Amino acid sequence: MNDSNKGNKEVIIKRYKNDKIAFNYPSNWYEFENKAKNPTEVVTMKTDKGKGGKFSFSVANAGGKSTEYWRDFMEKFLKDNGAKIFDSEITPKEGILIFDFKSEISKSNVSSHQRHIGFVKDEAFFYFFFTSLDLDALKEDIDIMMGF
Repeated sequence: MNDSNKGNKEVIIKRYKNDKIAFNYPSNWYEFENKAKNPTEVVTMKTDKGKGGKFSFSVANAGGKSTEYWRDFMEKFLKDNGAKIFDSEITPKEGILIFDFKSEISKSNVSSHQRHIGFVKDEAFFYFFFTSLDLDALKEDIDIMMGF
């Protein structure tokens, strides 16, 4: 057996939908129960692709705050907890401002990489969070899940 094909399966695009969100996702991702979930978390998924990865989606009342406010709030919180922030931007997509940035946290000589995507719409704050030891290996999957 050729090791380069070991574990490779055809990836099918599936659809996740509930009363708060709908998105496409590759079939190599699966839903799991996050025992440490926060009250605003709607769905959590993970994959074994690359070095593995996790995804969570949360929605909360925006409290009258803007996308810029939530991006700045998240970045400050992460920096205050030792994270480095990269590639931070806010771009309009279909009339909605969306923030997108990456962070890195190192503990015990292991670096975890995160991607944060969020926006405010209809007085709600929508937040997408991806984490992996190798975020680059998940770029295509993230693009599918975010509709980019």
